[in-house]
Amino acid sequence: MILDRELVELPLFHDAEKRLPLVQEPSLGPLVVSGSNDEAPVYRWFRFKEGFSADLLSNVVHRLEGDLGRDLRLLDPFCGAGTTLVSAQQLSREGFHITATGIERNPFIAFVARTKTRWPEIRGGTLIKEGERALQASKCLSPALPALSSIREGRCISKHNAKRLIAVRDCIPLGCTNSDFLLLGLASAIGQLSRARKDGRALRLVKKPRKSVEAALLERWREMATDAEAVQRTQEPCNPATVICGDGRQPSLHGISESSVDLILTSPPYPNNIDYSEVYKLELWLLGFVDNASDFLSLRYSTLCSHPTHEKTSPLPADYENELQVGSLRYTLGKLIERVEKFPGRWRARLLTRYFADIWTSLGNYHRVLRKGGVAAIVVGNSLHGASGSPFLIPTDLILARIAECQNFTVERVSVARSLKRRLSGNHFLRESLVLLKK
Repeated sequence: MILDRELVELPLFHDAEKRLPLVQEPSLGPLVVSGSNDEAPVYRWFRFKEGFSADLLSNVVHRLEGDLGRDLRLLDPFCGAGTTLVSAQQLSREGFHITATGIERNPFIAFVARTKTRWPEIRGGTLIKEGERALQASKCLSPALPALSSIREGRCISKHNAKRLIAVRDCIPLGCTNSDFLLLGLASAIGQLSRARKDGRALRLVKKPRKSVEAALLERWREMATDAEAVQRTQEPCNPATVICGDGRQPSLHGISESSVDLILTSPPYPNNIDYSEVYKLELWLLGFVDNASDFLSLRYSTLCSHPTHEKTSPLPADYENELQVGSLRYTLGKLIERVEKFPGRWRARLLTRYFADIWTSLGNYHRVLRKGGVAAIVVGNSLHGASGSPFLIPTDLILARIAECQNFTVERVSVARSLKRRLSGNHFLRESLVLLKK
């Protein structure tokens, strides 16, 4: 257990907190986590535990309806598996007209989001038959394994299962109506068929019940077909959402015009040392989104700097660096970095500095693409690092709010959604929050 007295920056964090419109909103607690999505049609087509609830967007647009109206241009620059976008589509049944765009750097996760938003196109009646044909055709194939050692050596998934999955992948006819849905079902089955579990920063090897590739795939495809038929029966056709594989820190690079967005709802990666390229490496390699080590490293290094394996040497934004050294960030983030720089290796200080530099760049760009009166709603989590004797707390919601003010946002509210009681003796800073910013 880590005690408050070991976190020497706490008095500075308390002072910073007093200057913010901080409110306790425990009703948001279930909405900032993805648990409810595991049983929801379409959302459950691929489990993405880093996301938030399918109901969060509804909560946000209803509370902002008086300011933003019901005809919205929505952006999620870290859209993950597309929860925000599918939610936007389904809100059409409540009279909201939402044109939604998502940006996601990981090409596999972008594929998941894009495929889920195409749920009106799936043909459940033929999905299983096409999948069965692919399974039958794949039996005579013996494809080569990818170069990734944890696949090639059978550590994270047996070589037999890996070859069967790749063979089925290669027998799914490209360009047919259901091809992407069949591939998404295949990706979703990898978790059952592998020897690994997504656990925090990486994949953890665990014992799992044995299941055949055929049984796992048919189970996933049947679930998708059932979901599609149910949702298409009750949901009116809606405008398709757009998913862009790109850099969510710089939406203008992907055609998002200045002052064109009404609402941003997103949750950037937390500064929690998790490399999501590593977490989803089986799907990336087995589905062919990555086929060599160089491309895999390029993907890792092009993401938001939230993990120590990220190598980034570009100069820091000059205005951010100045704010860190002599401005209002000096007595929160600056003091924290000063202490952490004394830890062995200094990688923690580099990670902190680079992470919030990326947040600085992102918020500046979001301010530009939002129209006047537009709102950014950002889910963030504070985190505790280190062991007793050298712990440090990252109050992401406080620092992000201060950066937002530097980028000319008004901080409307910091809503504390839930506490994260891990290794701390009653400290209220360890939490997840929804930060509401207005241009």
